[in-house]
Amino acid sequence: MEMIRKICICCPAGCHLEILRDDKEVSVSGHTCKRGEEYARQELSDPRRIVTAVVLAKGEKRVCVPVKTSEPLPKALIPELLKELSSLRVALPVEIGDVIIKDFRSTGINIVASSEC
Repeated sequence: MEMIRKICICCPAGCHLEILRDDKEVSVSGHTCKRGEEYARQELSDPRRIVTAVVLAKGEKRVCVPVKTSEPLPKALIPELLKELSSLRVALPVEIGDVIIKDFRSTGINIVASSEC
């Protein structure tokens, strides 16, 4: 049986989770809400994160547009997303929620503006 320790990032409580895993079962302790158990199971099978970043505006030297993923992205795709965002230039004006990249790598996850510019 393998013991994995994680700190839950679903809410500000930051519960210290203990995850016991063997070939057939996973058991989670240390969580104070249902989200903690869901987070622990997700971390073992398909860890995901919300990604926030900034993208440069077209034709502007020092104007950045804050962006984020519309939902958590698989961790394995984060470096690829950041590389693409670093070379992207966004036309202004931008409204909150405007889609900057639609369906990133066929995940169904959009990259959206998180502020007006």
